Amino acid sequence: MTRSIVLGNGKLSALFDEKYLMKELYYPLSIDNHLHAGRVGVLTRTGFHWIHDLDPEVSYEPDTIVSKAEITLDGQSVSVTDTVDLAYPILIRKVKLTGGVFFAWDLHINGVEYGDTALYDPSTLSVIHYKRDKWFLFSCGVAPYQYATGYKETGSYLGTWKDCEDGALSNNPIAQGAVDSAVSFEVRDSLTCWLVAGRSYRDVVALHEYVLERGGDRILDRTRKYWKAWLVKARYNEIKRSLLMLASHFQDNGALPASLDTDIMRFNRDNYNYVWHRDAAFAVIAMALAGYEDLSRKFFHFSKPLLFRGFLFQKYTVDGHWGSTWHPWTEKYLPIQEDETALMIYALWIHFSIFKDVDFIKDLYRPGIKAAADFLCSYLDDDGVHTLPSHDLWEERYGVHFFTQASVYAGLISASKFASFFGEDDVATKYLSVAESLRKGLDTFWVGDHFARSMINGRIDSVVDSSTVLGSLLVFPRDEKTRINRQTVERVLGVNGGIARYEGDSYLRDGNSPNPWFITTLWVAQELIAEGNKERALEYIKWVEKNSLKTGVIPEQITPSYTYPSVSPLVWSHAELIRTCHYLNQGFRNYLEDLT
Repeated sequence: MTRSIVLGNGKLSALFDEKYLMKELYYPLSIDNHLHAGRVGVLTRTGFHWIHDLDPEVSYEPDTIVSKAEITLDGQSVSVTDTVDLAYPILIRKVKLTGGVFFAWDLHINGVEYGDTALYDPSTLSVIHYKRDKWFLFSCGVAPYQYATGYKETGSYLGTWKDCEDGALSNNPIAQGAVDSAVSFEVRDSLTCWLVAGRSYRDVVALHEYVLERGGDRILDRTRKYWKAWLVKARYNEIKRSLLMLASHFQDNGALPASLDTDIMRFNRDNYNYVWHRDAAFAVIAMALAGYEDLSRKFFHFSKPLLFRGFLFQKYTVDGHWGSTWHPWTEKYLPIQEDETALMIYALWIHFSIFKDVDFIKDLYRPGIKAAADFLCSYLDDDGVHTLPSHDLWEERYGVHFFTQASVYAGLISASKFASFFGEDDVATKYLSVAESLRKGLDTFWVGDHFARSMINGRIDSVVDSSTVLGSLLVFPRDEKTRINRQTVERVLGVNGGIARYEGDSYLRDGNSPNPWFITTLWVAQELIAEGNKERALEYIKWVEKNSLKTGVIPEQITPSYTYPSVSPLVWSHAELIRTCHYLNQGFRNYLEDLT
């Protein structure tokens, strides 16, 4: 299922599916998902019900990272409200009903189901799960009606969550191995509870006592007010949810994963919980355009030590290690996606152009910008008019790609501007000269009515690909060929009002037509804005809003039958909506045509 809700503060993150079943819980970074399922059940006069079985209305409170599930049951309104505190690894959960409420925690700490301990701690009136240095304490500040810990996924044991369904729990105080827990309370009107995370028993007890002292309702309210205040810079209502979505994905160390939705693991036992610097570059550009500086600064600092001989690897874990890959190391050239290295320089230039933060950028200039730009200048063919082969942005083809070369051009122009700013005119001239050669080399991709996507083994691959729209905006924003290319992309790749990636795309397809993606659709909208056709661009923006989830979460793609086969949310999708709305209101600008 898609993820309709993301809550997070960089230290603790929680995701819920469209039924409001909690499916992901990350702490202290989004390295391992510690949760299999976090269930809420209610017991009323008609019996026991799991909230996620009742098709609740799931939403965010406006302009906040506070979520809610609402149902009407036995004539009363029942709701569950959740948020992650603005500063500490505390999840606040408030239930409104009169009756019994059950909380069932099925954790897989460190991503595996074995070796956990679940216990009831009478000194804190809480259920605690722990393994090594990951501790989770759940309490409502009052004595529970009943509790249970027990075995799951072992033999005939399903878990204590199943015991909830008859309304009675065993009061078994501790279990170890593959275990889960459940706890119940009698409620009149409302009950506020909390899940805190820490490195030790001492940590979680300290946080528990902090919540007792401050009050869970006060923490919920201050978090609500904080996010409303945080949006003070947001000039357009259309981008507020996307800004909050990006903020909830940034990790405390500055890492920005592409998506925290683990449901995609059903395909190849891997997910999108990695830092792709291409996705992240456009996200930090979006944040800069919206006036937000601090989170992007942390991301650039996270990325600085990752450069290896001037280039970035395909993707990274959020703690800064090389991620899993399918790029073979047996080729003649490097197993990289060169556009990722180049786009980081471009993103830095836009950030600097907006904020003029000289002291910040000086520490990134020589060890970061120049090292990356020197690599880009070295990774060229003998004639210097094309890049050497690398993997394309879709991570499917190995060759010389239009978008990659356009990105390298943008990166080198940006590096040239940085060099000029720091008074290294000879270095600036070098970067500019290489960039101009690559720009001329892009002419070889023109095939009459569009830009070819690639050259593979010296042969043109003329398949129509939407990435050429984004690439041409980086290099030829006012060229007639860019307009013609956009028209061809719309004509060939239009599906149900959106734009597919490329001709014949079969990735997660459920019918005869490829799936339209949200980023590709927004690229066409950006090109239309650059051409001055805001009315048609707005149609694509409305298509994105119409086909996103009801909560405002934007997935990666949608099938022609209107299902979501891949991750949701996708950070890049939200970033492109922010960029497109900014251009719609402020006019298109690629930041490469002016010096400061």
